[in-house]
Amino acid sequence: MELTELVAAYLKGNGIYACSGFMPQYPDMCAAVYATGVRLHGDDEGSRFQIVVRGNPEADTALAVAMSIADMLDEFNGILAIDSPFFQRIALESGVASIGADENGRVSYSINFRAWMC
Repeated sequence: MELTELVAAYLKGNGIYACSGFMPQYPDMCAAVYATGVRLHGDDEGSRFQIVVRGNPEADTALAVAMSIADMLDEFNGILAIDSPFFQRIALESGVASIGADENGRVSYSINFRAWMC
């Protein structure tokens, strides 16, 4: 599995609908994990990834979900999913930031991380 797939699997295991590499049209409430600078395992720089969280247009729950994802992953170390490499550390690179609403009025937030894995 790729880094983004591992993170998406971890989020799913924690009750958050998540996809790797794309944002689906539906459901309204979901998260997408994107690679923004993947490096080889053991690289000193670590790999970068971004999570975009989109919420329901009637209730802005996306911010709360994005904050919980930031809390879940910041300073994480261990195994994310079955057959996952060991993550020495996942660090929050930038806090939760609003990136606006889509054509359906669904508000989105982004979070950037860096991960070091063996």
